[in-house]
Amino acid sequence: MIHCIMVWLYQWLEDEPLYLLLKRTPDLGGYWQPVTGYIEPPETNRAAALRELAEETGIEKYEQVFDPHHFYFFDMNGKKCAMTVLAVEVKNPPPIRLSEEHTACQWLSYAEARRKLYWPNNKEALDILHAKLLTQGTAKNVDLDGS
Repeated sequence: MIHCIMVWLYQWLEDEPLYLLLKRTPDLGGYWQPVTGYIEPPETNRAAALRELAEETGIEKYEQVFDPHHFYFFDMNGKKCAMTVLAVEVKNPPPIRLSEEHTACQWLSYAEARRKLYWPNNKEALDILHAKLLTQGTAKNVDLDGS
């Protein structure tokens, strides 16, 4: 089984989170999604998330890692893949430095991000994350993934 990570980069704008979506290159599908990648053993989910975030956006400074406790399985080119979802909060992020896998990025509201997403499992992950972030609010500023 292949182990993958999905990383939702977010920042608060007043009482609502904004989410960063990246547009894949045309040869990689050309669709919008959050940061994604492979977990490279013996990496932890958190380590993989932070590595992929740095590789795909250039972001290395963050406020907290949030674990919405969501994962799912899907078929990737005939192989079973387990996708773990994490989120990383930033404040006043620097300009995004895109990797060669992407052609554009946008900070979007929940509704705008949900409309742009192509994959149903990405929409479900965003729905779950958004509901949990709104419940948490901006008051907590601690590392919530237990590390």
